[in-house]
Parts: sequence; C-alpha cells; structure tokens
Amino acid sequence: MKLMRADMGEVTAFVAATWAIAKLGLHINLSVVTLLTENMPSGKATKPGDIIGPMKGLTVEVDNTDAESRLVLADALTYVSRDFKPHTIIDVATLAGAVLHAFGHVCSAASVEDESLWQ
Repeated sequence: MKLMRADMGEVTAFVAATWAIAKLGLHINLSVVTLLTENMPSGKATKPGDIIGPMKGLTVEVDNTDAESRLVLADALTYVSRDFKPHTIIDVATLAGAVLHAFGHVCSAASVEDESLWQ
C-alpha cells in the first residue's frame, strides 16, 4: 500500500478540470462525482467471504479484497445513473491491475461503447 498514493491522480485531474471549467465560465452541464476511500487495515476491514449489499440491491460475496474499489465504483455508477440520469458517464478509475499486466507502464487504457464519444 506504500506506493498506492498515485491512485489519487485521476480524481485530482478531474477536480482540477472541473475547477477550470467553472473558472472559465464554460456553458456546459457537468456533474462530477468523486470516490474517496481510505484503504487501511483494521478490524472493520472487508475480509474474504464477507457478504455486502451494494446500492443496486444485489448482494456480493467478497472473494478478493484487492478488488474493493470495483464495489465502490459500482455504487457510484448506480448513484449517478439513478439520481442524475446523465446522457454520458465518463469513468476515470484506477482499476490498474489488468491494465498494468497488459500494457505495463507505457500507456493507459480506455474503453467506449459509442465511437462518436471516443472521437
């Protein structure tokens, strides 16, 4: 966990971009939701085998505690979809394990369902 401080970079970039958009007075409809968690070991930490109930109403058994951010992200996406009803959601997350394995430290990954959004 010592080297995981860099995981804060994505949210910092989005907060800075949101501040710049507001400061420039750009006329766009933008909502930014940031996920801030503390990943610290304790007696209340999520453990393998725990059953949790995410916001969507399903139950999930935790198998790998290293993937806890995916569960937080799922709640955020449920919240944004349900409460904001957005036209587009852009998710910037540090789910980096698979990307790091596939690409190493040379690039990032992106995925879109709408080619025009990518362009």
